[in-house]
Amino acid sequence: MPLKLFLLIISLLFTLPSFAQQKITIAFGDALAPWVMPETNDGIIITLIREALAPAGYEVEAIYYPYARRITSFRAKDVDAACDMNLKTMTKENLTGFLSDEAYAYENFAFALKKHNYKFTHLNELASYSLLSWQGAKTHLGGEYAVMANKNPLYLENHDQELQVKMLYLERFDIIQLDLQIFKHYRAKIQKEGQINTHLLVDKFPLFGASPNNILFHDKKARNAFNKGLKELKANGRYEKILASYTLDN
Repeated sequence: MPLKLFLLIISLLFTLPSFAQQKITIAFGDALAPWVMPETNDGIIITLIREALAPAGYEVEAIYYPYARRITSFRAKDVDAACDMNLKTMTKENLTGFLSDEAYAYENFAFALKKHNYKFTHLNELASYSLLSWQGAKTHLGGEYAVMANKNPLYLENHDQELQVKMLYLERFDIIQLDLQIFKHYRAKIQKEGQINTHLLVDKFPLFGASPNNILFHDKKARNAFNKGLKELKANGRYEKILASYTLDN
């Protein structure tokens, strides 16, 4: 082979883009369907993160934890990033890292059985009722929510959001607080299993507003790659298609 041709081939090999993927480990809560579904390694958040990071050559490895442990795993640097983060959580938990742009938002409601005929208009009214919320809600939501929770001797948090829905229908708690899509998903699952009556009518109270969430990275380059990919998903319409593909209408 002529020397010039050989050198040309070598130079091309070094200048062609590399398609080798870099693995990135991300901590997720383990009971957040349809946002995160460990049993199928799938869900809204997982798909969003995978598709946002793929163009930059990252391969996402999802690590599932009881909700609060995603924080301790990030702090210990057992993972490269953690989901469901915001500035309140970073400050309260004394976490350092690179926070992404807003990636998604939960739509939290207070759910109660309709037969109780509650007429809640403000979250401070919940302080007199037994309330089961998701793990870390006081820290993540903060403000008036934390004040209400601290005043309520019947307030509890649990990482298992399927259990929240069961406890509502079993009438162990007056109120549960969680995202609408998570409620719909687990209600359908429990109904299919047939062990608990989920046909009782339920009222939902929009007392909390949207709960925006970010991804917290240890590496600035990975955070920037995610932000860039996320912006592209929103610009080309793929973001809304991902959300719609997991949404239950009723």
